[in-house]
Amino acid sequence: MTNAKGIVGQPVRLCCGIVLLALLLLSLPVAWAQYPLQYPTSSQVTKDGTAILIEDYANPPLSSAMGGGTYPPPINFQGMLARVNALRSEPANTPLAASRFFVNDLNGILYTLDKTTRKFTPYITFAEVFPHYTTNPGFGAGVVSIAFDPNYAKNGKFYTVHTEDPARDGSPIPSNAHLPGLKVDGYTTTPSVNPPAGTFKNESVLVEWTDTNIKNSTFEGTARELLRVGFYSAIHQMGDVLFDPLAKPGQSDYDNLYISVGDGGAGETPGAPHATPQRLDALNGKILRITPDINLRPKDILSPNGRYRIPSTGSDPNPFVGVSSARGEIFAYGLRNPHRITWDPVTNTLIANDVGLHSWEEIDIITKGANYGYAEREGNEVVIVNEEGKTASQQNPPVPFPDTDLITVVGLDKPVAPVYPAAVYSHEEGDTIGSGFVYRGKLMPQMVGKYIFSDMTTGRLFYTVLAEMIATHGERGKQAPIHEIQIMYKSPYDNSIQAPVKRRMYDIVAEAYAHKDGVPNPDSHDGVLPGWAATVGGWRNKVFTPGPPDPYGVPYGGGRADVRLSMGGDGEIYVMSKSDGMIRRLAAVVTPPPPTSTQTAAH
Repeated sequence: MTNAKGIVGQPVRLCCGIVLLALLLLSLPVAWAQYPLQYPTSSQVTKDGTAILIEDYANPPLSSAMGGGTYPPPINFQGMLARVNALRSEPANTPLAASRFFVNDLNGILYTLDKTTRKFTPYITFAEVFPHYTTNPGFGAGVVSIAFDPNYAKNGKFYTVHTEDPARDGSPIPSNAHLPGLKVDGYTTTPSVNPPAGTFKNESVLVEWTDTNIKNSTFEGTARELLRVGFYSAIHQMGDVLFDPLAKPGQSDYDNLYISVGDGGAGETPGAPHATPQRLDALNGKILRITPDINLRPKDILSPNGRYRIPSTGSDPNPFVGVSSARGEIFAYGLRNPHRITWDPVTNTLIANDVGLHSWEEIDIITKGANYGYAEREGNEVVIVNEEGKTASQQNPPVPFPDTDLITVVGLDKPVAPVYPAAVYSHEEGDTIGSGFVYRGKLMPQMVGKYIFSDMTTGRLFYTVLAEMIATHGERGKQAPIHEIQIMYKSPYDNSIQAPVKRRMYDIVAEAYAHKDGVPNPDSHDGVLPGWAATVGGWRNKVFTPGPPDPYGVPYGGGRADVRLSMGGDGEIYVMSKSDGMIRRLAAVVTPPPPTSTQTAAH
């Protein structure tokens, strides 16, 4: 069994691939930035001239969040028009992998998307199958994510995460009244693993599906609940799920499922809940690793609910197996909302995008047993949990950084040195980090090896170089530089424009939202998109607040763009925006024209 004490002192890399890359980096010029150790007062993101052509790809059906009553609810044109959250490809060896994507809408539907016709077909309507299904409140509730089993071509298994409200009326057992191909006999729920402090509200549910005919356009088969986790509040719940893309049958990590779990808002709450992300007896604020197939490695520990195993034998056990009172499922900890995780197969690097509180947005390279500091650290700083929840340098007077950079973790015999982000940006740049991917496609050869990601609220797109991220080694103040991607786009709504022009993603989304009859408040001309955030302003509690301008001095207009990225099996990057309910694609690296006086909002 691996010595947990040794792991927390020195996080273990995923395997030899990343070590070999590190050796290679010793012979290459690698840039990393000595990043500010205090909160900045100006932009730290550079604009190096990189511009990418973005084009419309697909127009999902309109949908609205559930507000009670019958399903589907009427379309709310004051809200987001389709909460498309992710696009996924089934494994390449399946018969339909080349012809379709799977797309989930948080409002309740998992679709298949035909790549030729761009037609959406409901595959599973979660809102009709699960009586306790909920999309409210919060921005992340609903059908959250999907991952395909490595052997999906033969066993038809895939995994989803969705949100339930245990206070809703009726049985939590799924219904097949609207999905006759679903066999519900034998389906049972599992006890909720609730946070150890405070009360809980919503639950995230991990389900294993077995499709008996993977060529069908709608689901036919069985479902099995694997794990149910409760959360202190309705935010920051279970996020992405994925498998190690390099693990082969017979290897220790084969068929292990990685699960990102938010802290449910506990870390920013004074009192006992604050410690939740650092507690090893809680699943909240963690990256988990489990084995869904209980017959694959029968000597591994069976989970408390009997639905999966915990990697605990062989050459690569989970880091806290055998630690008193610790949950064996934990792979890494000290995270706030690592809602999006991705795995670069070329360098064997697991990456999490972790949403910050009020100061810093993080990109973390995830290693086994590592502590990412929250809710004691955010970015390179100590975070102070009070009414404002800001970092130490923003207090009056500023709070000095501790002489010894260690965190005490209950259950471990030594304090732990936190691992710092590989890249980070402040709320001078944006508000909420979205998803990101290391580009390995063919349309943009200039971007290969670069990590492309979004800020959800503002819609800004950025990149950083993966090799530079790896070279930071989790050291404080040593982060990879971040560069802004300029967007080129030809609007389908303006025939006078004959060629793509430089625009903000925020304005592209706002234009489409208006042309789809979206209006944040029909009684006012204020605001261009639904929702509110401090960075962009908008409508909140029936009051409009204008946000600050972007880093180039141009106002946003009010409301959230809600932009996320996905990578298809083709290696290309797709852009989902909830507010206007659109899917677009990054199509090519181009040379932007020089700005003119008529392009003031094109930054």
